Amino acid sequence: MSKKNQNKNSKRINLESQTEEPNEAIWKYLTLAFIEGATVMAVELFGAKMMTPYYGSSLIVWTTVIGITLFCLTIGYFLGGRLSMKYKPQNLVFTQLMISVLLIGMMPILAHPVLQYTGDFSFYTGAVIAAIFIFGLPLIFLGSTSPIIILLATKDVERSGKNAGLVYSISTIGGIFMTFLLGFFVIEEFGITSPNMFIAGFLLLATVLLLYTRSRAVFIGFASLIFLFQTLSVYESDLLHNDESEGLSLLYESEGLLGQLRVLDEYYPELNLTDRSMLVNGIPQTFVNAENGFSYWYYVHMLSTICSSKPAGSDVLLLGFGGGSIANELTRLDLKVDAVEIDKRMYQIAQDYFKFNPKNTNFIVDDARHYLKTSKKKYDVIIFDMIKGEVQPPYALTKESFSEGLKLLKPGGQLLVNFQGHFDGEEGLPFRSIVATLKAAGFKNTRFHVENCEADSPCDFIIIGSVEEPEIKLDPNRINSCCQNEWFVQDLLNGNRKFDSDAGKGDAIVFTDDLPILEHINLKSIVEWRTAMIDMTAKQSLKDGVRLFK
Repeated sequence: MSKKNQNKNSKRINLESQTEEPNEAIWKYLTLAFIEGATVMAVELFGAKMMTPYYGSSLIVWTTVIGITLFCLTIGYFLGGRLSMKYKPQNLVFTQLMISVLLIGMMPILAHPVLQYTGDFSFYTGAVIAAIFIFGLPLIFLGSTSPIIILLATKDVERSGKNAGLVYSISTIGGIFMTFLLGFFVIEEFGITSPNMFIAGFLLLATVLLLYTRSRAVFIGFASLIFLFQTLSVYESDLLHNDESEGLSLLYESEGLLGQLRVLDEYYPELNLTDRSMLVNGIPQTFVNAENGFSYWYYVHMLSTICSSKPAGSDVLLLGFGGGSIANELTRLDLKVDAVEIDKRMYQIAQDYFKFNPKNTNFIVDDARHYLKTSKKKYDVIIFDMIKGEVQPPYALTKESFSEGLKLLKPGGQLLVNFQGHFDGEEGLPFRSIVATLKAAGFKNTRFHVENCEADSPCDFIIIGSVEEPEIKLDPNRINSCCQNEWFVQDLLNGNRKFDSDAGKGDAIVFTDDLPILEHINLKSIVEWRTAMIDMTAKQSLKDGVRLFK
């Protein structure tokens, strides 16, 4: 046998001997596998939520988050496998986890400057680069620990497959546990930053308790000191940026699995005027005058104007509550409103910040599709106004969903859809497809009203579906005082503005539960909305020193 082969065999024997620990020590590595899996999912969730106020939560962003997560873990697995043959595994996994701790602690510190830097790139490029720098590096080091843990837990070659499966299954269980814990409880209650630092601190503590030796005391002390400075830096940043700057103040902030909610005031001293907005994942969803609560959004008043053709006491189902602007307008018309909203935070926010009067409004926490399937109540009007940031839920705008709505309408009832997108050309396909989908669901008489908007820009549409010919006769005495002088109301009263019906033809697609591709074909509008809002809200917040997440 050559000397070279002897050295290789000697090194392999040494590596194998390093894993020869008593059987009772294996539990340490299985515990590390559980913690590593949980931490990976925590880092992915925290990273995605840190990006949400800037880049949103559309299909593009989640594709980026999942893709970068898998890419970085793959790099980690490869590097871990290579390094496992060069270094003592116990020392290696200890170093990997310690570096992971410090990189996780850097996430909330790096997030804002990274987002600010990537704002000058295109939407797609910026999202990818932001994901790599915010949470990619921690995932590489966390992923690199898996091969080492498998090596440490394996006593002989015959058990390697079994132990590999055991390590990965336990790691996956840890990820499942952390996903539910953070998504259902922790993030909504404590936000992102504090739980992020807690997870990093817990990983530091677990690494020390499970892998401590005297020779590592200096390294542990050094890493702990850096982590302490990171924590103080995050805390000091919160103190310095107290969310108030000249003209801009943050009134409310909450994180949840369904999205970030923020209420912002902007004061204009020259006008002695305060505007108030609720941002959902960084996109203004509700925008009102802070003094009287009247909405600045055109579609809110258009919807209430159409509903004013119904007599007082009529039943309205509002799918999507938001800040309560539409419900407020409807209750001022003495209509009875059932408001279905999946995010329970909305109801209290509407009352506390948006002058919402709960009179005649029954607030229901439920998913829109579930409510449509299970409700037995009949309505004169059903309004679809569901949007999370810049994304409208594809599952709610399908033939089956509209058919379920049709069953709940009284004779002569109307189904109204608020939609944002393009009107003409190839980009208008999503709008034409919603009209076609309504017709396929049984709404033979479908009309629509388009806001006057700039060419090649997204618009607000009000799409009206009914079985019979829709009767929209406006009574000036039934129109809310906020809207009586609006140009579109006057046009309707004077007969100058009609509801068009020439849509839903040609290339239009009928959306079904098996073909819910609205978000896919509406990507251009989604990116345009988000890009515009980055300039209007996210960049302005960073410029004024207002943090983007809690």
